[in-house]
Amino acid sequence: MAVPPAAGMPSSTAGRIAAAARAAQPTLPDDLLEDIFLRLNDTADLVRAAASCTSFRRIISDRRFRRRYRCLHRPPVLGFLDCARRHGLDRISVNFYAAEPPHSSAPAARAVVRDADFTLPFLSDPSSWRVSDVRDGRILLSRQTTVRDILKELIVCDPLHRRHIQIPPIPQDRDYGIITFYEPFLDPVTDKEKETEDDLPFRVICNVFTWKKIRTFAFSSVTGNWQGVTSFVIGTFTWLKYPYILRRHYACSCFFWTVFGHDKTVMLVLETREMRFSVVDLPPESKYRENALVEAREGRLGLLILGECMLFVYSRTSPNNSHDVKYWQCDNAIPLVDRRWSFGGRAEGYALLEGVARNPDQILRKKMVTHYFTVELKTLSVKWLCATKSDTASPHYLYASFPLPLSLPSI
Repeated sequence: MAVPPAAGMPSSTAGRIAAAARAAQPTLPDDLLEDIFLRLNDTADLVRAAASCTSFRRIISDRRFRRRYRCLHRPPVLGFLDCARRHGLDRISVNFYAAEPPHSSAPAARAVVRDADFTLPFLSDPSSWRVSDVRDGRILLSRQTTVRDILKELIVCDPLHRRHIQIPPIPQDRDYGIITFYEPFLDPVTDKEKETEDDLPFRVICNVFTWKKIRTFAFSSVTGNWQGVTSFVIGTFTWLKYPYILRRHYACSCFFWTVFGHDKTVMLVLETREMRFSVVDLPPESKYRENALVEAREGRLGLLILGECMLFVYSRTSPNNSHDVKYWQCDNAIPLVDRRWSFGGRAEGYALLEGVARNPDQILRKKMVTHYFTVELKTLSVKWLCATKSDTASPHYLYASFPLPLSLPSI
């Protein structure tokens, strides 16, 4: 508290008294400051606190504090990444679109844009790589070295800390048959790992498709090796022979594959704890509609379905391994503004919605303005994220990460 000078007191004397009064005030112990900082939900507040005081920065930059903070708070969604072709079909650039004001993540997104490097300069030929997945602050990149090379090269990178690691190739076997598709993706870090690990391990899963079977392999950063973990016989599920039309989702410790724009109301499920495949029914309302599998309240499996300017929210009232469609129930219907809507990526408890105006004048333009919104899956609140004129049709991947100095290296 500032001490006002007494009447007639010289300003220099008043200054010394004020300084002495400030010095005499008791300082808060580090343990109490740490508890206060842990209660801050907005990472921008923590970044400002770290910049304002060296002792604050020392506490916030400590690995123990950062580990505790990430266990209590989800990293903010800072934007999304996509790949745009350029200079012909073999030239691809990775682009990052940051959250813009008034989105609450805009300050943190600006900080990450300043500190990170999404141009991927560590790659020998950055334009030949494409994004295969984004999760836990990591980006999984892949490329084909030749036209016939289906088994792609893989790299996992951390753009914020400018680190990367190359993944060894999957062991090949003639018994695989003719490989038709190769789908690499990241396995999310578990809550237990967040609580106990300083240097978080990561896993890459890869589905290798043939006409008859899906073989699944897993790479661990701990062992540095690939291991065959499970397989699934396609049999009568002929839609699995065309993996290009499948959409991958993650929720409730499971990966899901649905068929986009099709009459199929079933999905393939990979339970990651036991590494076991199954097929589960979807509600008939999902037929021919865009959908997204998410984690709903109380840890239940949720399903978002896009209707005509409506977002329908479903959840399952039974264990995920039950095949009966009767266990799906509609919990909510959220009206949306009049746009053409589609789903983008999902990460860290959020889904990305893409909306394009129906105005014929805009539709006739070469590049339409696309507005992007985040949907917080727990509260179902919809917030505007950013807008672009990009006309790429490539998948969009939400990027969520704590800004520096809160972020720990993920590789």
